[in-house]
Amino acid sequence: MDRSLVRAKKLAPHVFLNPEGRDALPSDLVDPEVWHGIMHLPEDVSIRGSDHEGLRLRLMYQLWGDWLEAIGDPDKPDELLDCLLEAADCFQGATFNFLHGHYRTALAELRTALELVTIGAFGNYYPADPGYVEWKAGESELFGFTRCRKRLLGNVKRGQAKCLFEDDAPLAVTYRKLCNYTHARPDVGYGVLWQSNGPVYNNDAIRLTFFSGFTVQALCYLLVRLVRPGFAIPEGSELLFELDWMPDHLPLVRAYTELFGKPPNPPLREEEGKK
Repeated sequence: MDRSLVRAKKLAPHVFLNPEGRDALPSDLVDPEVWHGIMHLPEDVSIRGSDHEGLRLRLMYQLWGDWLEAIGDPDKPDELLDCLLEAADCFQGATFNFLHGHYRTALAELRTALELVTIGAFGNYYPADPGYVEWKAGESELFGFTRCRKRLLGNVKRGQAKCLFEDDAPLAVTYRKLCNYTHARPDVGYGVLWQSNGPVYNNDAIRLTFFSGFTVQALCYLLVRLVRPGFAIPEGSELLFELDWMPDHLPLVRAYTELFGKPPNPPLREEEGKK
């Protein structure tokens, strides 16, 4: 495709369920130089990324699609449902920001998804917990991931992936790592990820974001299974537990085996995982 021929255009109104069937006429057009100043670096990253990261983008897009299928029945909601819906938008936002070079924002989206699913899992266990009720009402600033994880650690039975909630297990370790990027603590800000003063294509940051996304989605699926015992991971997302070159492969497989009563499929070779 000749990229010089690509032009931005609006989607048709019906895509957004616009009952009027038409858009309002432009009323305050952005200046071309302002548009260019905002977009020229992210657009460059997106072109370079789509030139060289097609497989990773395809996998991230596939996993987001699988997550949409796994959310549950909105006509039969549990405490987890809204958190899973919001996590889906986080995964979509992480992919978009990954493509456009905003790696720290992508990592922050992953952190939000992990926290939301953990809170939702807690809510399924303890729907009347005062802290959880306050959180749902937007009245609590202290209720969050760590409180939920530690409470679950104390109450989940052995044989139900209790090891997942330990202080040094991937759930807590991954969340702490993502918090560093979310809060842009020293040595983990945008400048470090870009090695530049603006969005650029950076292989180390790409690998970090990609592998973090895989780990977060695997952890989230385990949390869903914990509180929905009949839940089945979409077939395409089973690969999250089949890639032995992924970080935290062994503890994730152990938790999967306890929760599903059987191990995942045998590990794929790296070349197979890239098909």
